[in-house]
Amino acid sequence: MRISTSWAQQLGVNSLLDQQSKVSELQMQLSAQEKILKPSDDPAAAARIIDLDQGIKQTEQYQSNINAARQRLSLEDGILQDAVNVLQRVKELGIQGLNDTNSPSDRTAIAVELEGLSDHLAGLANTRNANGEYLFSGFKSDTQPFSKDTDTPPLHVGAYIYSGDSNQRNIQIGTDRQISDGDYGINVFGAPTGPLPATVPAPGSITNIFEAIGKLAADLRSNAPDSASLDDISSSLDRMLTTQSSVGVRLNALDRQEDLNSASVLELKTVLSQTEDLDFTEAISKFNLQTVSLQAAQQAFSRVQNLSLFNYL
Repeated sequence: MRISTSWAQQLGVNSLLDQQSKVSELQMQLSAQEKILKPSDDPAAAARIIDLDQGIKQTEQYQSNINAARQRLSLEDGILQDAVNVLQRVKELGIQGLNDTNSPSDRTAIAVELEGLSDHLAGLANTRNANGEYLFSGFKSDTQPFSKDTDTPPLHVGAYIYSGDSNQRNIQIGTDRQISDGDYGINVFGAPTGPLPATVPAPGSITNIFEAIGKLAADLRSNAPDSASLDDISSSLDRMLTTQSSVGVRLNALDRQEDLNSASVLELKTVLSQTEDLDFTEAISKFNLQTVSLQAAQQAFSRVQNLSLFNYL
């Protein structure tokens, strides 16, 4: 088999191009600091990188959800603590008002303070967060949950209306875990009797705290306090403490899940780094070897070019 001069030159050119391609690829890897520049370099690793990236982004979204839920629950926890303090003061005034040594004017003064505390409590129930959403309206976060029924005669105790709903928003904080980021109003402050012709419940069965305080204040104004009203207030206080405890449990759950998510992200990023990051020591060593090989190919090509028979004719 005879090899022509042009064929020998073509073989040399192909060898040079091959060495230059390898050097160029290593150079791009060093520049990008990644060992997989395109999926065809390692299809299995490329698919694994996509899965790892998706897992990291998903877990980071869970962390963002946790921060949002923590803000709402922390605000609710503070509001509930204020409400508990108000109810404890209401209970003290109720016990004081039942004392037979009080004169009618004394009881009227206590009633005035109770009514002021009820208004303050209603303000807490209608609290908004930084986004302007009402905390205790359920899904109807743009609607004020509690309001006075202006069409009801002043002596009617059931003078509050609840305009929210009975839903709780659940937020995904982990692959298989959701948590409620709030509580709806009637679950915290009790369900109002509603507007007329609703029947005002007897003391001992009033579930709404505003109505319970209003009934106690009205009885004190008429100098006829009923000890059963204290039972209503105590029940409301117990319900609020139970809700506050639930909020604390959820806040603790958020902290634990956040730690789990952080560990998961760290693990995913470690595996991702091992999969796609370039080993600089190995890459530089290969680059030096490929550079030497390219130089050798160039020298060989130069020597072969001088082997033409025309140089001896």
